[in-house]
Amino acid sequence: MNKSEITKNLNQIKKLLEEDSPYIAKERIKWLISDIEKGRQYRSTQGRNNEKYSDSMKIATYVYLIFGIAIIGAIIYGIFTNG
Repeated sequence: MNKSEITKNLNQIKKLLEEDSPYIAKERIKWLISDIEKGRQYRSTQGRNNEKYSDSMKIATYVYLIFGIAIIGAIIYGIFTNG
């Protein structure tokens, strides 16, 4: 979590306190502390742990490579059969 994300969250919590919503502010502080301790990455891993995310990316890479090879193969086949 970088400085701008922490600042954004703290400003939102401050606004909640000003609006007299202490329970929600308390929960947001808990989440913020948890996120800072975990080193959570927002949006990039969509809640998956790093190992599962890495495995998913490897599978996606293999799928894209196979798809690319199939397209190149189809183009080469088309060139040789149609002249």
